[in-house]
Amino acid sequence: MSHVRREWIAVGISVVVTVVFIALFTVFLGSGTAGVMLFGTDSSYYPFTLYNLMYLLFFIGLGQLWVRWLSTYEENVFLKRSGFLPEGHDTTLKCVEEIEKIRNNVINAVVRGEAFLPGLINNCINQYIKSHSVSDTISVLNSNLELNIHWLDLRYSMSRYIVWAIPTFGFIGTVVGISEALGKLDIVKFMGSQTDKVAQFRALASDLGFAFSTTIVALVLSAIFVFILHIIQRGEEEVLNKSGKYVLTNLINKLSIKE
Repeated sequence: MSHVRREWIAVGISVVVTVVFIALFTVFLGSGTAGVMLFGTDSSYYPFTLYNLMYLLFFIGLGQLWVRWLSTYEENVFLKRSGFLPEGHDTTLKCVEEIEKIRNNVINAVVRGEAFLPGLINNCINQYIKSHSVSDTISVLNSNLELNIHWLDLRYSMSRYIVWAIPTFGFIGTVVGISEALGKLDIVKFMGSQTDKVAQFRALASDLGFAFSTTIVALVLSAIFVFILHIIQRGEEEVLNKSGKYVLTNLINKLSIKE
């Protein structure tokens, strides 16, 4: 299955999970203090609130990270169970027929074009067959590793946007809340009777509560998401480095030099 299709499936699943998550917590928390602080259940526009938009972005981001984790897992499977290259210490690839056999096995084993290991092996073998130069083959391996690093970086572009968007929406909520609080403040009533003062204080506290709770929710979601993003990205970069080392050790270092 291609990465694009997986990402769209992940988006669909994330939307469903978000709806279920919001529905369950709405039922359990209701319009209590926790419900108001975490979901804004007291809003007249509920469930179309800024809180729920941030939860939607959070779960979509988790879906994208799940796709990256799944790719990392499959790359590890390729690396551990592929058997593409001879791993014996005394093995040497001396003839073109042996190298061609490896390339045919790689081509037949590739299920998805985005796999690191088969692509690295195939490109290195193609270069060696053309030039019979180990140094040129090493250059091709390094170039492919650099390209794959850039490719990985592009795959995390949506995740990096979500990392920026969640706290941004939280701060927007803060600005809107403070603005509404100041806009509703009636100085005449505030300086009037005790009843008017209490009403003004309650309205002010409600709007300021929305202002600061959106920021709190945004920062917590962002912190969790960045932590998971760091772990997933590090794992994917590590498996790419292991794939490069595997090709260097079991293919390039075992090639007989024919200038």
